[in-house]
Amino acid sequence: MTTAAEVGIDTGHDTLVIDPVKMNITNRVAEGTILAGKHRFEGGLLLQGTLDGSGEIAGRLVVWHSGQLRGRFRVLGDLYVLGQVGATTDNTDPDTLVECQGTAYVASTGISTGTILATRLRMYDGATLQGPFKTLRSDESLPVLDGRL
Repeated sequence: MTTAAEVGIDTGHDTLVIDPVKMNITNRVAEGTILAGKHRFEGGLLLQGTLDGSGEIAGRLVVWHSGQLRGRFRVLGDLYVLGQVGATTDNTDPDTLVECQGTAYVASTGISTGTILATRLRMYDGATLQGPFKTLRSDESLPVLDGRL
């Protein structure tokens, strides 16, 4: 029997690989860009700038190292946090709530001061989760976000 070490797999560290092209992410908010208001993105979103307000992302949402998400959003896919979810604060951000219909991944560089609701959570060593987290059942949707974004 071959071990993981013999085939070159490092079992001592988790690795999160993000490739927006392979993930079929078709939308991008570039670093330095600030969007505020109500938003809807089809095909996922690579967030390298700031997105503030409310809305829905149909697909995966990647909050890049330089990205910041503030407000009330529904993600119809997985959420990858390498940057900031919520306001930059030492406390929690009561105005930020993200409902994720998939898995929420918080990388070692990721910081969340807002509330994250997801079917699953995966945190990597060094991740900062200051705001609350609630596990959603796969058939559950929050009435506070349901149809009122």
